[in-house]
Amino acid sequence: MRHSHVAYVIIRLPTIAGTSLLLRKHEKWGDWSLVGGHVEDWEIDDWSRAALREASEELEPLVAEQDFCVSPIHNEPFTWGPERSRSAHGERTLYHIQYFNLAFLRDPIELLSRLPAAEFILVPESAIDSEGNALGRPVHRARRFLAGIEAVAPAWGKALDIQCIPTGMRRTTQDKGATRK
Repeated sequence: MRHSHVAYVIIRLPTIAGTSLLLRKHEKWGDWSLVGGHVEDWEIDDWSRAALREASEELEPLVAEQDFCVSPIHNEPFTWGPERSRSAHGERTLYHIQYFNLAFLRDPIELLSRLPAAEFILVPESAIDSEGNALGRPVHRARRFLAGIEAVAPAWGKALDIQCIPTGMRRTTQDKGATRK
């Protein structure tokens, strides 16, 4: 049986309109998902390395340990399955997932402005379950495994003015699918 080891990074940003998740466009599946990916063989003893590597790759040009850091939300990976894998031609797969929290070490408004706006979106937590949202399975699984994403620490200590966030990344609760404001 196939095993899949994945590290996901949750980025919760408090705004004056409420807390939102920063999600990255997943080209392969055509949805918005968490930052993260597969744990490499050399990282299997320390999934924090995988989370930091994945965040560094997917949040480039931001720099790990200078612009942000990651920390585990729980000590051991969650396991579920086996279920048929979408990426492995339906092969039955046992999944092992560990979630990490991202904390910005510098002003998130400046850091977000450095990211490619077409590849990221800020989704209000209140809109996660809305019909028409093109959110990936990892977002919904995180809510299930973590008993609600609301318990994850925010990535910054104070609320951000939504008007200061790059326009292409803003999403309102009324938006549908991948439509942007």
